Amino acid sequence: MSFVVFIQNFIKASFQVLESCVKIILLSKINSKISTTRKSDNVVILGNGPSLTSSLAHHPDFLSGKDLICVNHFPSTELYTNLKPAIYITSAPDLWLDDIDERFVSQSKLLFNNMASRTTWPVEFYIPYEAKKHKRWQNQLAPNKNIQIQYYNNVPIEGWQWFKFVCFNLAWGMPRPHNVMIPSLMISIWKGYKNIYLLGADHSWLSEISVTDENEVLINQKHFYDAHSSIGKPLDKRGKGRRNLSELLHKFTTAFASYFEIRAFAEKKNITILNATKGSFIDAFDRIKLDQKEYE
Repeated sequence: MSFVVFIQNFIKASFQVLESCVKIILLSKINSKISTTRKSDNVVILGNGPSLTSSLAHHPDFLSGKDLICVNHFPSTELYTNLKPAIYITSAPDLWLDDIDERFVSQSKLLFNNMASRTTWPVEFYIPYEAKKHKRWQNQLAPNKNIQIQYYNNVPIEGWQWFKFVCFNLAWGMPRPHNVMIPSLMISIWKGYKNIYLLGADHSWLSEISVTDENEVLINQKHFYDAHSSIGKPLDKRGKGRRNLSELLHKFTTAFASYFEIRAFAEKKNITILNATKGSFIDAFDRIKLDQKEYE
């Protein structure tokens, strides 16, 4: 690395550290505590990608003896009551904001109504501190005492690696949480799991992007529960508007880069993250093939 590049990187990282410190002061809860309660040292994060149905159908024994984490709209599916995951995590602002497009409000209300009516076992529900000041979703869940609400800091931390790792260790923030898999991985690390497995983490959106003749950017974000009915839609910004192509690709680039930061942080703590999702686009974590039972 040339001296000029070194100086440029140093200055950039310095400004990122300063910006992160301001965000921590303004947005983070410094005394945030993540529950370390767990039944196993192994956890499976169930992403909502299209491959999840096939993976569970052909390899149901993979989940045996492991804690389960589900995300976003999973409680609105039959798998929620069938698998009874111990942990539910969300990070999407459109699930707690009200001044957003009506379709997101309707989907949110349906989700939390389903969660409130279907949860008959203890569930830890992790949601960013930002959501705490919004009462609608809390009122929906309040009658169900099985749902234990836990808050976490989703503040993006950037800068020098040692600085980021200190902040990550203290749960003051995380790599930029551009999708729910990032906080799910970080919470799994904070809870003390030794082996973290990803299932249904397809992230295969790049082939689902299109641009119309009116320059409207569409993306078909398929899930296991709507893989045959999902259609391309604009990607919103916190429940409003639509992103252009550069904004959409930047969001994806940042998310995939965050996985490499998480891998480095996990390795520092002697934690293993393995991707068991067939055909996943996530290239940061080592892969395992369920049909070869490499997880045993």
